[in-house]
Amino acid sequence: ALETDEVVVPGRHAEEVERVMALVEKGQQLAGHFPTEDDLAAARVILVGEVSYEDSVAALELECGMALD
Repeated sequence: ALETDEVVVPGRHAEEVERVMALVEKGQQLAGHFPTEDDLAAARVILVGEVSYEDSVAALELECGMALD
């Protein structure tokens, strides 16, 4: 577990990342979706800047075989 004062990315502390991830998960559940741990892990790497949004969309487009506009 990360310390609450640990900086995950510049300007974002671990506690903030956990709070945002909880909101992402709850928002998906309220919309009738039930994200897997892999889904949430994919969202987390975008949130903390390990992977750009654009690179993530490109990977999904390759996986799905269609453009995501």
